[in-house]
Amino acid sequence: MKRILSLATTLLALTLTATAQQPLQFYYQGQPLDDGATVTINAETDAFGDLICETNPAGNPSGGLVLKNLTTADITGQSSLTITTNTMAPRLVQWCMGGLCVPIPSDTYDKEFTVRADGQILTQLDAFPTAYGELRAQISVTANLRTLTVNVVFQNADPDAPLTFVRRAVIEEYTGTWCGNCPRGIVGVQRLSEQFGDQCIAIAIHCGADVTEPMQIPTYFEVRPGDGVPCCEIDRGGKLDPYTGSSKSKHYNIDKDFAARLAEPVEAGVELTAQWNEAQQWFVRFDVTTTFNIDSEAAPYRLILVLLEDGLKGTGREWTQVNYFSTAAGFDDSRDYADDDMKWWRDAPYMVTDVEYNHVPVNTLGIKSGIDGSIQAPIVSGQPQTYTNKVTTLNVKVIQDKTRLSAVAMLLNTETGRIVNAAKANILPYGADPTAIGSVSAAPSVPSVATTSQPVYDLQGRRVVTPTPGLYIYNGKKIIIK
Repeated sequence: MKRILSLATTLLALTLTATAQQPLQFYYQGQPLDDGATVTINAETDAFGDLICETNPAGNPSGGLVLKNLTTADITGQSSLTITTNTMAPRLVQWCMGGLCVPIPSDTYDKEFTVRADGQILTQLDAFPTAYGELRAQISVTANLRTLTVNVVFQNADPDAPLTFVRRAVIEEYTGTWCGNCPRGIVGVQRLSEQFGDQCIAIAIHCGADVTEPMQIPTYFEVRPGDGVPCCEIDRGGKLDPYTGSSKSKHYNIDKDFAARLAEPVEAGVELTAQWNEAQQWFVRFDVTTTFNIDSEAAPYRLILVLLEDGLKGTGREWTQVNYFSTAAGFDDSRDYADDDMKWWRDAPYMVTDVEYNHVPVNTLGIKSGIDGSIQAPIVSGQPQTYTNKVTTLNVKVIQDKTRLSAVAMLLNTETGRIVNAAKANILPYGADPTAIGSVSAAPSVPSVATTSQPVYDLQGRRVVTPTPGLYIYNGKKIIIK
């Protein structure tokens, strides 16, 4: 089969013999690399005429990027390999080992592996380049609770290479605690988030006119696609049921509509960094970078900014979720929606307390028509635009815990009304440098986020509740957890 823009990373060519006393070490072209070093590899045309980057050329695989001195003594049970991609389309990335290839479903892929005394581990990463001049991957290997990391930058020398971008689709779900049918929307959105990972950005909008809804947000009133909840839109493409989707059945099918949207080409990439603007945490600063693969003298695009909160809960009638799926209450919905994932709600009572509500918008900017001037004309293909703005947390009563906030940026096409692309990010600490946060320091352990006011983040800015051994951001500094 013809290989199109295949990017191969061949790793871990190793023997398990007399190297037990030597330290675990990455090498490139025979030279040792420091932990966290960066290797730059230029693209070349292969025998099929395709542009390809290879860390380990087919004619000389051992002369490329190799991890040496991994022996059975390094292994405690199983070891793991983590591949983190940046500016790649995850659904176009494959990880291969021992001839078996699997797609990488999100920006970060983790795989456990074992070492056999007479074997070697061959790891290959294939991906399409997403931007002219740059394609990045970070490869981390953990063995015996030690982690080694190497960064790979692929240089695409083809000036005519097309730009492709990660599509992240937004599902805006309309719901309410007073709505007895809405538990199926809660289940549908949760399943989408688990199934599509970082490519699914969920926003659960709580609404109500003549009823008390504690998480109601007025800015979304003019956006809802007609009356009746639960309902949703995927990238504002029309009203759907958040569980059954466009299907007429009473089964989980919203994933088919979501997958169809992800398969559509996208004309722009969106990347987001979010950070507290001051120590008092009054404002969140959004830095949004958009890059288009089209040229346009006009710019019918605008950005939308949203603050989300997870884990919202309360006491009293207004926080109690009405549940028409309760078998004990005898509603028809308990018989019609018979999928296994609805069992919890079928077993639950008619009035459900102690529900935690996730993906709840607490403040927005430009939610209906976008922020004027956030995208500048003319649009030049491959030329990034950066927009900065702040969203306040002052006097936002629904916020319960600022450590559970996250940020979303959406790119809106004002002519079609569709969301083109989006990005989501956790909020970095005030004063941290998002591109080079502090220095790396050793730390045997870090408290759980649940017990400290200083959350732990991975290198992509995502909040981590229970860190495993590796490299993280804590209190504005990079740390190694062993």
